[in-house]
Amino acid sequence: MLILQINTVDARGGAAQVAFNLKRELEKKGHQSPMFVGRKYSDNPDVFVLNDILSFSGKVRRKLAYWLANDIDVFNSDHILKTEQFKKADIIHCHNLHGNYFNLGTLAKISRIKPVIWTFHDMWPITAHCAHAFDGALKENGFFTCPSLDIYPSISWHNEKYLEKRKSKIYKNSNLHIAIPSKWLADKVRQGVLKDKPLSIIYNGIDNSVFRLYDKQESRQSLGLPADKRIVLIVAKRGASNPWKGGNYAQEAMRAFKDNPGAFFVDLGGNTDETNDGVRTIGYTSNQTTLAKYYSAADILLYPSIADNCPLVVLEAMACGLPAVSFNTGGIPELVDHQKTGYVARYKDTEDLLVGIQWLLSRSPAEYSVMSEALITKARSGFSLHTMTEKYLELYKSLLK
Repeated sequence: MLILQINTVDARGGAAQVAFNLKRELEKKGHQSPMFVGRKYSDNPDVFVLNDILSFSGKVRRKLAYWLANDIDVFNSDHILKTEQFKKADIIHCHNLHGNYFNLGTLAKISRIKPVIWTFHDMWPITAHCAHAFDGALKENGFFTCPSLDIYPSISWHNEKYLEKRKSKIYKNSNLHIAIPSKWLADKVRQGVLKDKPLSIIYNGIDNSVFRLYDKQESRQSLGLPADKRIVLIVAKRGASNPWKGGNYAQEAMRAFKDNPGAFFVDLGGNTDETNDGVRTIGYTSNQTTLAKYYSAADILLYPSIADNCPLVVLEAMACGLPAVSFNTGGIPELVDHQKTGYVARYKDTEDLLVGIQWLLSRSPAEYSVMSEALITKARSGFSLHTMTEKYLELYKSLLK
């Protein structure tokens, strides 16, 4: 089979990682999987730029989309229909279509020619413009309310009525099969504008050959981390300053445990490299083996995200036997079993988040070992890259019958 994938980028970010890993796994199994993107970061010869979002014209499109409050159809992407990759494709697999590189109207045209799967990595398809609606209510027209114009992708004025009407029309004229990596988002889709489209839940998967439990003390030694502390790890681009990943809650936790001599925080993804007041800040690493060793070296993953779907960070930590403390949001409770394989705190409740950290710190070595083994088993059985790829292959084949 030839599966053509479409995403905003081919690297950087969870959706890109899922799409690119899927591409590589499909190719290992003898399939072809070229990609069209809005920005190419890899040197892979089978990744092609559809509309370069960082070129001069791309920057103009972004400005225009913002000021016109329209990131759906102010630019053209119909030329994808004329490419050899599209003509030869058996399946079109879309991922993130926001980012000012893809005209959503092209989706309807594509779906009349080829079978289309669209994996929802966020809520953008079922809102007017925002990637996450947070607590936004469901409207009568089937879209969830964006609480602010500033939420990515931001718009400059209230053009929601047009955007929702335009999306609704495109969806009615599109033949789509929706894939979603969490029951949480699937439930929202089933309530809204796309409720009549066929839907499959396919969880994100990670590479268990890379993300596995390494020796804790050897990992600490190689990474220069203290051998005699309980390490709380924070993993996010921009580290504990990232607001989407609950940076302010992570900072509250670091302040709360500052005087605890047994606790040591590692802020992986920060802008500096320094150690101060029991916190080591380290620049983000894209090296997956190094990242797996950080997970293996730590005792707790602190992941206070306030908007998420099926976060790869939590899955990667699971595969390394690292329990997480997170908020009850998005698909996270599907990954973390409360007080069994981690702690799911009440949403945006700092005190409960701190209780969760303390609860994990107080586990006995035997209790922690049981928890760690359960996490590894769960990651291997339900959230591996192999499992994800096989489920997508089953879906592709079913659409070609």
